[in-house]
Amino acid sequence: MMRLIKTGTLFTLCIFLVSSHSMAAPVTKEMTFFTEEYPPFNYLENGVPSGLSVDLLKTAFERAGITIKDEDINLMAWSDAYRMVQENNNTGIFSIVRTPEREKLFRWAGPLMQCPLVFFAENRSLKTERPDNKDLRAVVIKDDIGFYKGLESGIPEEKIFQVTTPAEAIQRLVDGTSDVWIYGQYPGESIIQTIAEDPDSFFILDDLGNFSYYIAFNLNSDPEIIESFQAELDAMKKDRKEDGITTYEKIVGKYIGPGCTERSQTMEQVTNLVNLAADAMSRDATGTIADIQSGRHPYIDRNDPSLYVFIFSTGVDMIANAAQPELAGTNFSGKTDVSGKKFRDEIVTNALKQGHGTVRYSYSNPLETGIFYKETYYTLVTGSDKRQYIVCAGRYLPCDDI
Repeated sequence: MMRLIKTGTLFTLCIFLVSSHSMAAPVTKEMTFFTEEYPPFNYLENGVPSGLSVDLLKTAFERAGITIKDEDINLMAWSDAYRMVQENNNTGIFSIVRTPEREKLFRWAGPLMQCPLVFFAENRSLKTERPDNKDLRAVVIKDDIGFYKGLESGIPEEKIFQVTTPAEAIQRLVDGTSDVWIYGQYPGESIIQTIAEDPDSFFILDDLGNFSYYIAFNLNSDPEIIESFQAELDAMKKDRKEDGITTYEKIVGKYIGPGCTERSQTMEQVTNLVNLAADAMSRDATGTIADIQSGRHPYIDRNDPSLYVFIFSTGVDMIANAAQPELAGTNFSGKTDVSGKKFRDEIVTNALKQGHGTVRYSYSNPLETGIFYKETYYTLVTGSDKRQYIVCAGRYLPCDDI
């Protein structure tokens, strides 16, 4: 008989339970947080709360002048964490998806990151004889987003079984008592690899799309604390001047590689925008730079702000950026993306040699949360002021183009 749980594993799916009787509601501006074992976002490593969301939480609060200690973060079963935050002031839960059902239950801050929600399965016959969703038997974690999204996907409520831990969910797939486990892809893959006897027998049957994770605070939590956290998290996503990588990108890049976007512009649209901006620069460099810095149409797309123009000098100085005008005047020579690629130097060097071209790199997306593959088209132009500029625009790559 197949054994599901590997013996001797140090993975902490043995949930750390905290008694509600021992948790008094904080009366100061100190915060207490609750979460679950959900790698790579939140987990225990050598007894210490770790992960992408933990790092974002601690860093943003530290920048706001509030220290979050390890003992302020409690890992437990998700349903218990969900209850604790609703019952105790100045508490928060993460990493949680923001939904209409949950909106009025908490105060919200984020987003932190996004992750695909998927159907995990173990029965290979589901691939060849895929039943309708209404005929699937699903298992979800109690109070998790999987329950709501399972209903939305067409699975009847009476066929959705709720459990407390991922180990129970995986066991039901192995036993054949459930067909699919609805869960976040990255945590699900990590947990399966850690505790399943035969991880290769599991597969993704369906992808329900990306969902963003937030921190949800008790309704009576200090609003100033929440606002301070949000302000610093937003700033972490933009502080690119020092070394070319934002604080947010550095943290995300430690745990998750670049992703692909669910929506993208075509390369023809990108090229047309670059050519339009280059023509404008050749006729009126000063006015065009001012328009780009002001974020005027067409230099940033009104419907898709991920499509925008930016301009480098031949010395890799940012001359203008329609999406982040505060970067103008920054020299990016030698500065890399999270993978270590000096893509800005490559743009300028190749533009001076070849006149135009494309480059791929990793970069954050103003429309989505995380780091994504981006492809930028660039062209060398002589402005009306007789100076040379490199005019650029890019698109975030869909999965089919990677």
